[in-house]
Amino acid sequence: MVEIKSGALLGAHGRYQGMVIFQKGKKTYGRALPSYDGNADSPSRKVQNARLAAAVTHYQTIKETFLYHAWRMEATRREVISGYNLFLKENIKAYNTDYTVGDFRLLTLVPGALQVPFRMQQQEAPAGVLSITWEASPWVSRQRNKDTFMLAVIYDDEPFRVEIIENTGITRLDGTATIPLAKAGAGKAHIYAFFTNEARDAFTNNVYFNVKLE
Repeated sequence: MVEIKSGALLGAHGRYQGMVIFQKGKKTYGRALPSYDGNADSPSRKVQNARLAAAVTHYQTIKETFLYHAWRMEATRREVISGYNLFLKENIKAYNTDYTVGDFRLLTLVPGALQVPFRMQQQEAPAGVLSITWEASPWVSRQRNKDTFMLAVIYDDEPFRVEIIENTGITRLDGTATIPLAKAGAGKAHIYAFFTNEARDAFTNNVYFNVKLE
């Protein structure tokens, strides 16, 4: 995607010589149209379609939570056309060609521009318990120290369902979090830890952890 700053295409919209021209805010952008290999059943097309279908399924789950706004706002900040497009761009490589998640570590469920705390690390804990510590920074602004610690969780028996644990009562200033996790039928929890401000209109990028369940 390129910004068009001058010329006849400035302010235009539509298709022109293999590009789609569109407006975002007061700016004009051009993006190359996807190439077509002429064979919808080609191996490369099938691979891309499988990954795309899996990513779209995950995004639909995200849309049912307040994390939808995190993607929308981050897309605006990066000047990407939509949160949907940004989600696909960030996550398409995490999926296998059989409509499954290939590597949960490659998934991003929460994007954002707030600073992730330093030395955010998982500590030893019993099965079914997430224990995390990070460097509390009293010198950080009072407003930032009120940022709330939250989790987006995917259990391995329902890989396309995202559960949000939001009422933790833990803030950035605490420097530690211990949270029990349990779900009948699940053997592992994939965890995407993040912080958000009181208004829930600013977020950190998530940090990935996982926990074996009892």
